[in-house]
Amino acid sequence: MSKSFSRFGLSIPSIGLGTWELRGRKCRKVVRKALEIGYRHIDTAAMYENESEVGSGIIDSGVDRNEVFLTTKINTIKVNNEGIVDAFHKSLSDLKTDYVDLLLIHWPTFSTNLGDMLEIMYGIKESQKTRVIGVSNFNTTLLNECTRLGFDDIYCNQVEYHPFLSQEILLKKMNEMNVTPVAYCPICRGDVAKDSVIVELSEKYNKTPAQVTLRWVIQQQSVAIPKSAKKRRLKENIDIYDFEIDDKDMDRIHSLARGQRLVPNLDTNPLLGAWD
Repeated sequence: MSKSFSRFGLSIPSIGLGTWELRGRKCRKVVRKALEIGYRHIDTAAMYENESEVGSGIIDSGVDRNEVFLTTKINTIKVNNEGIVDAFHKSLSDLKTDYVDLLLIHWPTFSTNLGDMLEIMYGIKESQKTRVIGVSNFNTTLLNECTRLGFDDIYCNQVEYHPFLSQEILLKKMNEMNVTPVAYCPICRGDVAKDSVIVELSEKYNKTPAQVTLRWVIQQQSVAIPKSAKKRRLKENIDIYDFEIDDKDMDRIHSLARGQRLVPNLDTNPLLGAWD
């Protein structure tokens, strides 16, 4: 399997480093270490309050900026439409870069409406300060609304996805729309290591539970952005390209879904409604 997926002429590495809850010098060090051992995809957000450290970590690594797929997100819970451009320029300054590869609407919270927000986001793309535009925490209703409004090149939808939370409906919709799924919390904050089925499969494939789970994610043509601060686990999380899970075992992992959600719905927008 390729180590990246391509949409609209832009390839995204199938495994990235999630940086949620990484702060200060620790964040800077982890980003540097990740890039030194081979990561080429870093995910951050204004809401994480670590963009400056992420930017410094990229510089510290010595890896050319053009080799790093960098994602950040507009904190739409706090920033209204009129403030998006200024907030984005602050993100660029903090990240110490002239552009990002992917810019996301972090949460579907709209000061006016989705169409206005997307117009602003795509204006940023036209300025060549981001290569593509995506969304995060969107359900099928909101993805359909993007299409209805004429925005049919949404690059990705970043959502919580792991073996204990089925996203079958949403994944089907994203596939129909050619939207890349990006899974956050893909190893359910370590809970996969406690599941007997995943432990059994880890022994079968001679891999760790985390590796089996991440392989399960990317075999569905989804990107995964696990977070780790330990060098051993950073290495472990990208060492998943030398084996393949067979269809029967993929189904066994799918069968573990139990509606376990780690991240609550942070918005009351009527278009969002219930999660799929």
